[in-house]
Amino acid sequence: MSRIASLITGKIRAKIFLSVIAVIAVFICVISAISYPVLFRIFTKNTYEELCSVADTIDFLVPDSGSYYYDLYALSENHNVEFEIIDIGGVLLYKSNGEGSAMSSSHFAVNDFAPTQYSEMIPSVKHTKNYNYPNFEIKKKLATNADYFIYHSEISTGDTVYLYTPVADVENIVETADRVYSVFSILILGLSGLLFLFISSKFTKPVEEINDVTKDMAALNFERKCENYGKDEIGELGRSINILSNTLDSTLMDLKDKNAQLEKDIELRLALDNARKSFINNVSHELKTPIAIISGYAEALLEGISDNPQVIREYCGIINDESHKMNNLVLELLELSKLESKTSPFTPETFDIGESVAKIIDHLSIEFEKSGITVENSVPVPLDCYAQKDKIEIVINNYITNAISHCSGEKKITVSCAGAGECLRIEVFNTGEHIDEGDMAELWDSFYRADKAHGRSENRFGLGLSIVRSIMENHSCGYGVENADRGVKFYFDVPLKADYYENKSENQS
Repeated sequence: MSRIASLITGKIRAKIFLSVIAVIAVFICVISAISYPVLFRIFTKNTYEELCSVADTIDFLVPDSGSYYYDLYALSENHNVEFEIIDIGGVLLYKSNGEGSAMSSSHFAVNDFAPTQYSEMIPSVKHTKNYNYPNFEIKKKLATNADYFIYHSEISTGDTVYLYTPVADVENIVETADRVYSVFSILILGLSGLLFLFISSKFTKPVEEINDVTKDMAALNFERKCENYGKDEIGELGRSINILSNTLDSTLMDLKDKNAQLEKDIELRLALDNARKSFINNVSHELKTPIAIISGYAEALLEGISDNPQVIREYCGIINDESHKMNNLVLELLELSKLESKTSPFTPETFDIGESVAKIIDHLSIEFEKSGITVENSVPVPLDCYAQKDKIEIVINNYITNAISHCSGEKKITVSCAGAGECLRIEVFNTGEHIDEGDMAELWDSFYRADKAHGRSENRFGLGLSIVRSIMENHSCGYGVENADRGVKFYFDVPLKADYYENKSENQS
């Protein structure tokens, strides 16, 4: 018993065992439920065929022969069948009742009005099912309250033979067979369970061992390996886990090496960060000194510290020298920033910005309809400008999609243009709630999210406005946002001519 209990302890083994036993038990129960009616039908068919055979034998006998009645008597005894022979007028000629000898008068009717056994029977109450066999039925004998299978057939003499055999004989056979089946089913169920326990252990034991190996792997212990479980799926799984274990072990060692290198890189980065902080502090100190000198000498001159031209000229010379030092330091910082930054090639061109605005609005028409937004575009076509076409179209698209996301109230978006010196200013206005002043500057930062509602649709300022900032700064053009009447207005400037960038370059120099 302890051996059996240990075999059932595994969860997988127990589930498989119980599942199979349940299937076998259900199968046995179903067979038990249908065995009696199925067996009864089978034996009923056999009885019908036997009665047909006896009737054919009676028809084969010769009535005038000396052995005729002896043969009839033998048929009744050997086949346990009662029968009656009735002439065409319904008169009982012969009956088999097992009394006396073959020629006993008990086998013959006393008079022409002797009742037949068939006439004294009624339809069976217990067996009402029609088995659809020709000339075959089941009736009850009132005298004994017993059911009989009845078959009648016309023989060659013109008489009719009625054959009777008790239903109880078939019922006894069926009940005995059913009991034997039940006993054997219980024995088979028990033996199958024991046999399956031992067979299933051969399949579940490798699974349990593989589970233990994977637990060790989860604990980063890769020393234990799966055994060779053969060439089936379980064996393939074991080999795959061994390969995985070796790969993880190698990867972990490599990861440790890289982690050590990463720690060194972090230390180096911290050192560089400290150096950067030190550099900034030094630059701040270098800027602070000339600013303080310039401020001090400028205040002294404003206060009229001396009327001596030589002193005034000396003070101005100091201010000029310190200004040149500060300017050179700033230029060096700008040059360093350019060297450290990586920028894409800047290739402006002349294009029709009015056509670009119209195209983008047309592409977003479905979004407008979906959101129930009305759009007004007052940017004329043609309207030439000089910039990077693809980048400016990104700016326009980001502004309009941002307006769609935050449009509320009247649900109206207006795209317009205005002059701005050397540039053309494109404005995108949408009705809705105002933006808090504290968020104005920060919403251009990447992935900006406000911690609380500021009157803007969940403050969904992501990468779009940050991209706008980068593009416009690369173009050296203005951009921004401001609260307007009943909504918010975003704007950006775009140059009209190529010499804009030349002027900007000269101003920066």
